Amino acid sequence: MVYVSNKKIKDLQAQKASDTGKFLQQMKKRSEEEMAAALAAANNLPYIDLNIFPVSVEDLRSISEEDSRKHGVALFQKNGKEVRIALLDPQNEDSLAYVESLKKDSGWDVHLYVVSLSSLDKIWGKYASAPLLQNLEAMKISLSGDDLVEFEQKFGNLIELKNKIREIPTTKVVSTIMAGAIKMKASDIHFEPQEDGVRLRFRIDGELQEIGDFPADIYRFILSRIKMMAKMKINMRDIAQDGHFSVDMEEGKINVRANIIPGNHGESIVMRLLDQSDVMLTVEQLGLRGLAEELVQKQIEKPHGMILTTGPTGSGKTTTLYAFVNKLNTSDMKIITIEDPIEYEIKGISQTQIEKGRNYTFAEGLRAIVRQDPDVILVGEIRDEETADISLNAALTGHLVLSTLHTNNAPASIPRFIELGVKPNLIAPSVNAFIAQRLVRKLCDCKEAYEPAKETLDSIKKILAIISPKARVEIPKDVHTLYRPKGCAKCHNLGYKGRVGIFEVLTITESIEKLILEMGGEREIAQAAIEDGMITMAQDGILKAVEGITSMEEVWSATGQTDFLEEIYEKLMEQSLSRSILVMEDDMKTISENISSLEKFAEFIAKANQKEIARFVFGASLLLGVGDIHIEPEEDGVKIRFRMDGILKTAATIP
Repeated sequence: MVYVSNKKIKDLQAQKASDTGKFLQQMKKRSEEEMAAALAAANNLPYIDLNIFPVSVEDLRSISEEDSRKHGVALFQKNGKEVRIALLDPQNEDSLAYVESLKKDSGWDVHLYVVSLSSLDKIWGKYASAPLLQNLEAMKISLSGDDLVEFEQKFGNLIELKNKIREIPTTKVVSTIMAGAIKMKASDIHFEPQEDGVRLRFRIDGELQEIGDFPADIYRFILSRIKMMAKMKINMRDIAQDGHFSVDMEEGKINVRANIIPGNHGESIVMRLLDQSDVMLTVEQLGLRGLAEELVQKQIEKPHGMILTTGPTGSGKTTTLYAFVNKLNTSDMKIITIEDPIEYEIKGISQTQIEKGRNYTFAEGLRAIVRQDPDVILVGEIRDEETADISLNAALTGHLVLSTLHTNNAPASIPRFIELGVKPNLIAPSVNAFIAQRLVRKLCDCKEAYEPAKETLDSIKKILAIISPKARVEIPKDVHTLYRPKGCAKCHNLGYKGRVGIFEVLTITESIEKLILEMGGEREIAQAAIEDGMITMAQDGILKAVEGITSMEEVWSATGQTDFLEEIYEKLMEQSLSRSILVMEDDMKTISENISSLEKFAEFIAKANQKEIARFVFGASLLLGVGDIHIEPEEDGVKIRFRMDGILKTAATIP
């Protein structure tokens, strides 16, 4: 409690008509809270310290952050129509006029309080604790446009969620949340009961983002509404339930899969939004490059064999397979799928799903499908030996089989297949390609460039240096700049907008087949594949980071450690340095005719081709009586220095 003497109050009352700015200047030396309390007393208003008073973000957002800062006020408590508003200057005409407009427009019963600037700054900072809630309000305006009139007709008018969440009908609350999730391209909606309320979060581009909180009484109605739409049992609260419903929009239909589980604070809901447009990508839009894209296009066109996508849940495997299906889906092709469950409907193909209750498994479904005369079979996942065996037999008997495996990378798929009981000698003739992938977030256009640490640049150079020329990709000569997220209204202040795949494509070359038959390990297979032209996911990700498509943080997060690639680099360097260099008699003759000094050496080396440089360097060192040769990589090339008469001298710089 702050004590204010009667004398101080009288002094302040005497200055009531004076300019507030002058008054604040005179009080500058006093503590800020004491000054606010005195100002409140001088204006016959209560004082409050919001540094210690608990404030609900939901109540705070009843006034937009822009208006709150502009008019020097903050709504810190709301109970129905009764609201409490803090203001910095009780004599400021703009602040008072704004409060009067709130009373008139909202019908609120407003109670005013005086606060300090630090107190107000702290409460303003709370707006950032739910950054996407403001974007949900902005979304309301865009969804009210002419292009979404039909959406509003089917889902009701969009309501200011932050203002009227306790007052609006449940159907409109749910519709508004759904509209927000669709507008923000969320893949999942999470309702999570907590001790003091229910948290709402959206998963956007693979990351959970907090949207806001609901009081428990409102959530009970939301829960009942979702259960009804998803055809769940409303009165069952202690069991897990699954259901589904659809959202009809002008542009198409969005299917929603709902799951509810009981918890210590109530039932949690997760809704997965399945937008049909997500699986209409072409192979060219996936993000493959160079040899990898050429190989994939070639393998898809083969009439038989197996293409396997690998990676953890949520890495985009199904989207990639659907891109292949879209390419193959022509009038002369019979395509049948067996999925768990069917998430997206594709016109022109036959889709089936497993039914565990009726013992209709992937294996049973495959047996039936091969009797349906298909050209292409899509199997949701190969989980066991039986499914693997039937899939391989189908691939060997004239069918193109598309499926998924759960492995960390493409080379690991081969040992995994063998673990499932597949004979090593059947892998090479049946499998066309193993495609490993991850999804990384794409940087928004608001991204900013920066110069990374030397250690990061060194690591990048090593990892990119081992990309084989067979990969047929352009490797940047110098990397000085990377990009990181910044945040803007377009990306909801996340810095990222959308996702892109990073890939590694392993096909069965002679060296890979030899390793399979010899039961080679994952690392041996990986190194052989890299030498044959495979780009790893980490390398593909780094190339996309250098191009500004994503950030290095996203690449490291998605691919994990890259020690193995750096080990390959060090191993190759050791092998290179340990190899003998044969300097021929003709080489020495050429050197002696052209090199008489270090200056002449530099000119001569600049004109030599890469294959000759090593021989000419060692030959010249013999001719010039060099004691040591120093080869030193630098930013703009490799410096060659000779130690002559005990002194190191720069001889040349090569690219």
